Amino acid sequence: MENLDFLVLILYFIIILSVGYINGRNQASTSEYFLGEKKLPWYLIMFSVVATETSVLTFLSIPGLSYLGNIGFLQLSLGYIVGRILISIYLLPHYFNNSIESTYEILKIKLGRNIQRFVSVIFQITRVLADGVRLFMTAIPLSLITDWSYSICIFIITLSTLLYAIYGGIKSVVWADSIQFFIYFLGAFFTIYYLSNYVDGGINSIITTGFKNEKFNFLQFSNPFTNPYNFFTSFFGGIFLSLASHGTDHLMVQRLLSSKDIHSSRKALIGSGLIAFLQFSIFLFIGVGIWVFYDGKEVNANEVFSSFLINHIPSGMKGFLIAAIFSAAMSTLSSSINSLSSSTMTDWIKDIMPNNYNIKFSKFISFLWALIISFSALIFTSTTGPLIEIALSISSITYGGMLGFFVLNFIKKKIPTNFIFLSFISSILSMIYIVNFTNIAWPLFTLIGFLIMISFAFTLNKFFSK
Repeated sequence: MENLDFLVLILYFIIILSVGYINGRNQASTSEYFLGEKKLPWYLIMFSVVATETSVLTFLSIPGLSYLGNIGFLQLSLGYIVGRILISIYLLPHYFNNSIESTYEILKIKLGRNIQRFVSVIFQITRVLADGVRLFMTAIPLSLITDWSYSICIFIITLSTLLYAIYGGIKSVVWADSIQFFIYFLGAFFTIYYLSNYVDGGINSIITTGFKNEKFNFLQFSNPFTNPYNFFTSFFGGIFLSLASHGTDHLMVQRLLSSKDIHSSRKALIGSGLIAFLQFSIFLFIGVGIWVFYDGKEVNANEVFSSFLINHIPSGMKGFLIAAIFSAAMSTLSSSINSLSSSTMTDWIKDIMPNNYNIKFSKFISFLWALIISFSALIFTSTTGPLIEIALSISSITYGGMLGFFVLNFIKKKIPTNFIFLSFISSILSMIYIVNFTNIAWPLFTLIGFLIMISFAFTLNKFFSK
């Protein structure tokens, strides 16, 4: 990078840190620190949800999917939209009617405190591993540019995020997410602009060449159980993945709980699904454009966008696009730090150590979680497969079981908690085997894990209940 690029990056960090400082002042309670007094505008929450779920994996790894294949990933995002509609109808009323601070408090009402804390721990483990993948993905372009080691790059990214995430709580995180969303979204359009200039014939040539080489194949119907981009696999898998990720994962639900009422929360959630579909379309198109520009040469899927950025984007704009990568990464990382701290404080500290249920201790817990995520990122430094699929596969091992807890909690039939716990263990063990030793398509993982847990719970209840 040249001096102009560094100047752009410095300006970016000044803006984000200033936003964090301005919105994080004068917080009086732990509830305000984690839920923003439930006064955050729905449109900011919508942008925050998209920025959080997008992460650097979308910015850097989604183009790799269309570079190596086609735009079949879009079928999954159709399921995402339907899943969010179902959450709005069936899950959000429970959350708002019970005035909870942590998603898992809702489980305490029927299933008890032990189940609440157990699911909270599962969320924390899943979040740390999945976001470790995302944090490592951000370190790749920074390492390529600076020749620094991955560990140094991971440390720098984490420290930069901590400066505003710990200070300002959810208000700072949501406002920073919204700004970061527009930065990386604008960065995507700038990338398309440069591709149109580099490719002979511009956008029309990219589209024509893409169609000729089946890069824009959208609907696919072959091999439903092994092809992740078979329509039915992607669509129904996307519905259940969205139900789990946006309906039971505190990373997302925390933002929805920050709305002033359920109507605002519904607008934010459904709107985020539509915007996510649009942005997936844009980043998949970028992958096709780079494929046309490189004439289809073999490239590591995780370095498709990074290599194009480093080698073909002019100074100044390169700094802006690197800032966009940081935006995508920091939005997810800051959200994870805040939600992990929120879950720890509400599900554990609030009852066990009530004297420590305050903002000062919340910030300390946030710092500890940031360190843990940083160390988890180092686990994935030797990975060569598409990181977005790895991150989603990690989440899918536990997501089906977590969704099962909530469904069993809301149905009228009472099933003993020990049966529910055993069913979850069965689901997890089954999913570990399925993920590692079968060729079943990864979008089906959440659905399969959910069905295993539900069927086990009802079977145990039928044959062993008094």
